[in-house]
Amino acid sequence: MKTVAYLRISTDKQDEASQRHIIAGKLVEGVQGVEWVSDTASGGTAWQQRAIAGVLERAARGDRIMVSEISRIARSTVGVLTFLQSAAEKGVTVDAVKSGILLDGSTSSKIVVTVLAMAAEIERDLLRERTKAALDARKARGLPIGRQFGAVGKKNKLDGRWMEIEPLLKAKVAKTAIARVLGVSRQTLHTYLDLAYAERIAKGEQVCVFAE
Repeated sequence: MKTVAYLRISTDKQDEASQRHIIAGKLVEGVQGVEWVSDTASGGTAWQQRAIAGVLERAARGDRIMVSEISRIARSTVGVLTFLQSAAEKGVTVDAVKSGILLDGSTSSKIVVTVLAMAAEIERDLLRERTKAALDARKARGLPIGRQFGAVGKKNKLDGRWMEIEPLLKAKVAKTAIARVLGVSRQTLHTYLDLAYAERIAKGEQVCVFAE
């Protein structure tokens, strides 16, 4: 069994030292033999596009991934949940030291995952509600709430390409990768998705918001 300590760090050296200190304090076997992986990617980047994805991919059943805090995995509850679910499927233990969370397949850890799943769903619902509230406010002020896909005078390079994008989102492909495949910037994709979700909510359609 192998232990990998993952550090998501800023340019601040004190931040890296703090994370190392927190993790080392729980290593009963000492720091020897532990693989340390430092990652300077932004926390806003999906975990699938950061070094921790490689750590999980290389991990075998029974291995352990340690982080100082659960937020080092991802900033959103949905992001954390998808990582933990992927780790559980591989039989990999995740230990968030300062957060006091140990997910090792035990009953208590399964309860934690269940709670996180509920929190992730609440997070999605809140996002939908905020979007709907913004739309209602625009309607009240007599402002437009969108346009038809593929309409004349396109303002976004992705207009008319929803049928290409939706399957990729459902397959949980990272948005950075989707943007690359479509030949646009990540910001262009985000702008298009904001409008796509808004239009569907305005029409009363069910919308599945993919946060990561």
